Parts: sequence; C-alpha cells; structure tokens
Amino acid sequence: MQITPYGLHNGQEIFEYTLQKGAFTAKVINYGAILTHLSCPDKNGKETAIVLARENLEEYRTLRGCYGATIGRFANRIENGRFTLGGKTYQIRQNENGNSLHGGIEGFHKKVWQVTDYQEDAITLSYFSPDGEEGFPGNMTVTVTFSLTEEGLSIAYTAKSDADTVVSLTNHAYFNPNGTDADTQGLLLQISAQSITPVDEKLIPHGELAPVQGTLFDFRTPRPFVCDLSANPTLAKRGCYDENFVLDGDGFRRAGSVYGDKTGITVSVYTDMPGMQIYTGNKNGIALETQRFPNAVNCPSFPSALLQKDALFQSKTLYALSLK
Repeated sequence: MQITPYGLHNGQEIFEYTLQKGAFTAKVINYGAILTHLSCPDKNGKETAIVLARENLEEYRTLRGCYGATIGRFANRIENGRFTLGGKTYQIRQNENGNSLHGGIEGFHKKVWQVTDYQEDAITLSYFSPDGEEGFPGNMTVTVTFSLTEEGLSIAYTAKSDADTVVSLTNHAYFNPNGTDADTQGLLLQISAQSITPVDEKLIPHGELAPVQGTLFDFRTPRPFVCDLSANPTLAKRGCYDENFVLDGDGFRRAGSVYGDKTGITVSVYTDMPGMQIYTGNKNGIALETQRFPNAVNCPSFPSALLQKDALFQSKTLYALSLK
C-alpha cells in the first residue's frame, strides 16, 4: 500500500492512495474522491494509462472538466436548479446557463472526503453533506468504494439521508484506451441503447425519448467515435457529444465499451443505472458517466431519482479491462 502527500486544500492535507491488483493500478485522492490514474498492460505488455488526469491538486481545484471526480448530489443537470419534493420547492445553486450542473457550484467533486478503509486493492471514502448544502434537503452520508478486481475497476456508491431528497452519483473519468497521450482517432465506441433523452438548447431533457436508429447517436454496434458531426445541427454547433443514453435492460448489465486500436485495450462498462452520459468535450477522451437521467427530478416519465428518508441508495459500475 502506498500513500503519497498530494497538497493542501483549505489547510487540509490531501493524499493520493495507490491501489494494485495483478497488472492493474489505480490511484485515488481524497479531494473530490478523484480517480487520478488507471492503467493496465496493452497488447504488447506495456503499462498504459487510460484515464486522463490533471497535473496536480491545484489544477483539480481550479480547472474545469471534473477529471476523474465523484459527482453528486446530483450528476448532470437540473433545469433552473429547481425541483419540488413533498409539496416544497427547492432551489439549488445554479452554475451553468441558469441550471444546476453536477451538484451546484461546490458539488461533491469540490469536497474533502474521509478515508474510512484502505487496502491494497480497494479504498472507501465517505462524505457528510449537511441539510441545505447547495440547496438540497436532508443530511446525507455518502460513500464511494474504488476496488480493483480481476476484471478491472469497480466503483460502488451508497447514500442515506434523514429526509426525502434526490440523488444521482457518478464518476467523471475520461477514458482513452489508446493511452492518455493519444487523441481519439481510432477509438471504437459501442453503447447498448436504443434511444437517448433529447435536450433543448440548454442541454435539458423534458421527458421525451428519441430513437438512435439512423442518427449520429447510433452506437448499438461498434463504430468510430470520431465522425463528421455536420449531419446533426445541434452536434455540429456544439462540437461534441453530451448525451444521456437510455440503456437497454435493467439490473446490473453491460452498458457499452470503448476499444483502442493502437493498444488492443477494451474498456467495457457494466452498471445498474438506467442511463449513461457520453461526453466528448475533452478531445482526448470519452466520459462514460453512468447515472440517473438528467433533470429526472422534473420529469415524471423518467425513472425516479428520489431517495426516501432513511432508505439506502446503492449503485455499482464496473469498468472491465480486456485485450483483443
């Protein structure tokens, strides 16, 4: 086990914790419960870093992108930062075009987490979010456990609140199985989804689903991720994907994969969440954010994002690593 000083945040010392399992290595810091490193051997046996990272703590603290961070209380967007629960309307801090994104101005990715368990191949971090933080109701305790297994990296979440509230937790790592120094040319993306949740000009969905067949969102079979986006006016203007895909099936199942042609590494995603956000605003990697649907708190037709008082929220996502 290896613990390395990583810097100071508001006078609190931050550490980086190294996980090891066979040929897999991961590193996590207790600021933002951030995954700073994930590597595995490529087809030639060369250790290859496949998760994009910042250079130091200051960059994680100040630069945009949420690299490798644990996101909450609510991953993705809430329209106008507002929702009604139990007859009461709550206003969340707005931080993007009048909406709330990734938990508000200071979401979980900006917090110092407590390490409650650390072993050679796993680490558990905990954060207590007080009632009213960023505008959310309920005192909530959250844990995230990063575990290296024989398959790859597992991330498990729990949350419990003393009042009815909403929750959606995810990790915002950018993956590039061709290596963090490579661009996205040559990556093959596959997503097990028949539809997306279409959005307005502010990237807010309103309860509808749209089929992917015949569109630039159709990744049901693997195809090159980098493509000419001009066929879709919205994508052409935006210059990237930032879509929630409605995953096939339910329970813990395969959500999709990214394959790197230069390394032979495949990252396969398994999750029990209903959706997965594909974000490609970083030109060197693809974010594969398993989640509850964006703006689900305001869309009754979407799977509920409610966490009832004293109930236990549990979720798991596996990033399986393989070669071909």
